[in-house]
Amino acid sequence: MNAIEQPNLTTDDPHQANAVASVSPALYPGELDALVNEIIAQRSTFMQAAQAFSTPQYLIDEARISAQAKRFLKAFANRRQDTRTHYALKANPALSVVQTAQRLGLCADASSGLELELALHCGFAHIVLSGPAKSDDELELALAHADRVTVHLDSFSELERLERLATRRKQRIRTGIRLNTEAHGNWTKFGIPAAQLPEFVQRARALRWVQLQGVQFHLSWNRSAVGYVRTLETLGPLLCSHAPTSGWHFVDIGGGFYPQDDEAVYPWLTDENRLRALRGERGADAPSPDWDLRYLLHSVQPIEEMASEIFAAFAKHISEPLGDVELWLEPGRYIANKGVHLLLQIADIKGSDIAITDGGTNLLGWERLETEHCPLINLSHPAQTQQRCRIYGSLCTPHDLWGYAYYGTHLEVGDILLLPAQGSYVQTLAQRFIKPICQTVYLSEKGDIKQVERAETLSDRYPALAD
Repeated sequence: MNAIEQPNLTTDDPHQANAVASVSPALYPGELDALVNEIIAQRSTFMQAAQAFSTPQYLIDEARISAQAKRFLKAFANRRQDTRTHYALKANPALSVVQTAQRLGLCADASSGLELELALHCGFAHIVLSGPAKSDDELELALAHADRVTVHLDSFSELERLERLATRRKQRIRTGIRLNTEAHGNWTKFGIPAAQLPEFVQRARALRWVQLQGVQFHLSWNRSAVGYVRTLETLGPLLCSHAPTSGWHFVDIGGGFYPQDDEAVYPWLTDENRLRALRGERGADAPSPDWDLRYLLHSVQPIEEMASEIFAAFAKHISEPLGDVELWLEPGRYIANKGVHLLLQIADIKGSDIAITDGGTNLLGWERLETEHCPLINLSHPAQTQQRCRIYGSLCTPHDLWGYAYYGTHLEVGDILLLPAQGSYVQTLAQRFIKPICQTVYLSEKGDIKQVERAETLSDRYPALAD
């Protein structure tokens, strides 16, 4: 394939800058071909799900979730280092996804009392409760299951509050403290600055029931191991100089591991290029004639390479100076993303350049696909090449857009489309906007297909009307 000259992609927006800095060095028209080919190879199974349960639907693919989890566990299996992997429920708390993670032997990361209840119900052997501003009820639930729950504390006041609640129960509980460093950027709302760790350790040593045993940090959107390595390098000397009474038992490096080869961005829709378009400026940054078939694929380091670099940094900065310390991880997006697809049906066609589906982007949670590219595959008339057409949803808003092109030979009313790799922060963020949240269908590794959640009804949205 021939590279297209990359436009100048710079922006002052931190989130957009992060996305721009991590994309491939050139524009390619077919970087997602492997993913498209995988979906087309399973076409008959996906069509069966659509025919059995109609559309729109979230289709949970157990085999893909299992494959991602096993790959992650294998990458972080190291005979010289004890590790513990917690599935982050916030990425996708659908019951079938969570149960699959539990069956595969993962532990759980809960960010709320509701998620903690789910993790307890599903029988996870070990659970961490994290997140800011935990309520007394959430801490009480953790104390009631202190044999399985470790609380990642978020502040000094949370430390004191948990000690009061634990004293009342006369219940000891394991805890960690969440830290943030200069590398955390806008994520400094979480935890305490690393520089305050000495004071936190001193206060914790004076307590009877709360047992400080570890530290946690979390860096999001990690497409390489660089952030983990730098943070471990920063924390190593600090942990060596300041330790709780029983020493450090674990360092939790959080989640943020980005999956490979399933998302891209449109370079012509960066903030800078939007401003240039509004000013009427043209030039190297203006869309080429085939702009709608172009995208920049996020460049992501394979998880095996990331694990190798993390292990080396952990050994050098944590294990060697501190001794027997466990490495904890909290992947969510990496495990869930590839394992859920959206199935839609073409409900209307308006000329050659506009089609409308039976599902709206309220099922995604926001208008993400105006600026991010995900392959939209016509299962009814599949092809490995894209055709130009703006595919909209059925919401009463012009921002209800699925994409600017589709993989297929042509479109007809009734065609089944599949949007792959929508398993993380999609079902969680789906909005009650105009149309109902759709049903969820489960595809087992054995090939069995069943509905596990029905579509939202009027009485679900307005319980008073059910009386």
